[in-house]
Amino acid sequence: MKKIILIFLFLTSSISSALACDVKIIPFGSEKEKIKMETPPLSFPNQFGGEMVTIPIEEICKNEKDLFGTSINFLFIENNLIQISLMRPNQNDARLMDYAMKKYGEFSLPSGIKKQQFRGNYIWEKGNENINYIYTNIHDGSAEIIEITSDLYLTQLQNYNEKIGEWLDTQK
Repeated sequence: MKKIILIFLFLTSSISSALACDVKIIPFGSEKEKIKMETPPLSFPNQFGGEMVTIPIEEICKNEKDLFGTSINFLFIENNLIQISLMRPNQNDARLMDYAMKKYGEFSLPSGIKKQQFRGNYIWEKGNENINYIYTNIHDGSAEIIEITSDLYLTQLQNYNEKIGEWLDTQK
């Protein structure tokens, strides 16, 4: 009986730690006004028809101290949530990789490569959501990014990204 109780406690603690930090605080398609925080989040409208609402992860995942320093960005187009991204620049610790693997599933790194040396991406498909983990070099360091998108809003996201691309092409 004691073994059953210990196994049950172990499983529930493992599950709760993997689910403890859910950054999807509102469903895709929701309006930005549905975000209810003690401290109002920062909001950045742009000329491409989007609005980015940024919240430090400390506001949502108070117990995930390993992730402090990560920002959560909610992209709204026409006041509908279409993408959630987590950004962790210049920490060089692969903690978003640990979070992604715990939350979405393990993936194999190339042979002989340590987590902090990995550069690349991995994509999970979970239901109608796509989760893209990216670890890349940036000026003076590296950045980890997790992008969560819904199949239901891919067309709006593609159109938004095309507008950004067209603008970037004029900046040469």
